[in-house]
Amino acid sequence: MDQLLAALLDWIAHNTDYRTIDLPAPIVLELSPSELTREFYSGVEHLSPDDGVDERLNALYAPEDGPHGTIYILQASEVDDAEYFEEPSDNPLFREILLHELVHHVQFQSGASESWQCLSMGEKEAYALGGTYLKQTFTADPLPNRNFWGAMYARC
Repeated sequence: MDQLLAALLDWIAHNTDYRTIDLPAPIVLELSPSELTREFYSGVEHLSPDDGVDERLNALYAPEDGPHGTIYILQASEVDDAEYFEEPSDNPLFREILLHELVHHVQFQSGASESWQCLSMGEKEAYALGGTYLKQTFTADPLPNRNFWGAMYARC
């Protein structure tokens, strides 16, 4: 995972104005769908789906968890198309999900998010960069309305 994190942080540096060379890496925890749902709804369990799994969830970044933030992410083996890869973390769809959360990590660690009205304002950039990554890896984007969703989720 360390090499993948370093490669994706380097990708962010080469595709944005962020400097990532000295940025500490976050903790990355791969979770089952039910574990990710529990983490997301922690403190508001009454809002959690009755079956214990929110299928809309892929990952979340918690900037205050751990020494440098924590990314809670769906296990690579649970991501679409994982079965086509000997190592599920080689799946560009998994990597794009991780990249999206790393963009939030970089936004937070670099101080870019300090001037925002809310942390959601970073979504537009994270969604756009994910789309760029998928294009560069010649991977079909499973989110055809990426710009729309980036703008919607960026609202405070």
